[in-house]
Amino acid sequence: MKIAHVQVVPQLSGAQQVSLDIMSSLNSKNNELYMICAKLEDYSEDFICKFNEIGVTIIEVPSLRREIGKHDYYAFKDLYKIFKGNNFDIIHTNSTKPGVIARIAARLAGCKRIVHTVHGIAFHKHIPFFKRIMFYFAELSSLYFGHYNITVNSFYKKYYPLANTKTIYNGVDFSKFQMLKSQSRINTGLNFAFFARLDDQKNPIEFINAVYLLKLEGILDSNPDVRFTLAGSGELKSKCVSMIKDLQLESNIDVVGWVYDKNEFLNSVDVICQPSKWEAFGLNFVEAAFFKIPAISTRVEGIPEVVLDRETGLLYSGGSNGLKDCIVTFINNRDLVSKFGENSRSRALKLFNKEKMIDEYHKIYFS
Repeated sequence: MKIAHVQVVPQLSGAQQVSLDIMSSLNSKNNELYMICAKLEDYSEDFICKFNEIGVTIIEVPSLRREIGKHDYYAFKDLYKIFKGNNFDIIHTNSTKPGVIARIAARLAGCKRIVHTVHGIAFHKHIPFFKRIMFYFAELSSLYFGHYNITVNSFYKKYYPLANTKTIYNGVDFSKFQMLKSQSRINTGLNFAFFARLDDQKNPIEFINAVYLLKLEGILDSNPDVRFTLAGSGELKSKCVSMIKDLQLESNIDVVGWVYDKNEFLNSVDVICQPSKWEAFGLNFVEAAFFKIPAISTRVEGIPEVVLDRETGLLYSGGSNGLKDCIVTFINNRDLVSKFGENSRSRALKLFNKEKMIDEYHKIYFS
């Protein structure tokens, strides 16, 4: 069979990792595997290596971009030509832009099976109302050009009332991780880490502000063993670095950049902090859970299905004060770090493993 995944950004983030895991489960000797994506950039090296290692051919489409513009017309034409010329058996589109133009192009090109995974919605409340309506109807219209619609959380299913939508939770390959650190944190220092892209969605500014509030209230002075890490890269990196310097938090927050070795990094973390403004799932919560790391996050979209409040972590409604209060709860009740960490690991291994996810996708691919 000829199977192609379509992604926009050629970087190994959450949605791309899911594609990698699915395609790694398909024997490249028996199937022809393709990754269709936007123009490869300097940051794409890891992306290229990982997909090439499992026998995937990467096809660049320079006209395929995240932002909306006249290039979308050319992207549609380019995708249609690729789909028509290759006669794929399965085309699996991921996220909003491929879900619209690639699904339509695939159906018009006569693809036998079109699968789409909703890794996130473009019509969330943080964009202007009329844009939200436009994006929603664009996705609803393209929905009927596909054969299978998948969401990574149950929360999103309400947006597709007339479609047969199935929820498949993202899964993590836990075999690549090794937990090395001691998990007894009651009398040891705590490392609270932000571990995501540095952009508006992931909201690193709120994390920095929360640390600043802790400093103003003297909590950091009275708990010198508490430290913070900002891990990731993105459009807000320079702003984050400047903000840390301006607020004189350089001795409190360690900026480590993009994490290539998750094993090494997560073995040094005690609590994950992710103040996302919107979030479909959050693979980093599950990866952290393997290391018995609880989470602090916002109560938005699919997060409450991944992080259970007061069981595997703490959820709040947004704002630096809310995040600060959750951090203080763990500082003052360090036994909760271990308790919630144990719970998060048990739940992740059961519900969010790669094998379970792949089995669900195989049923759709080969039914």
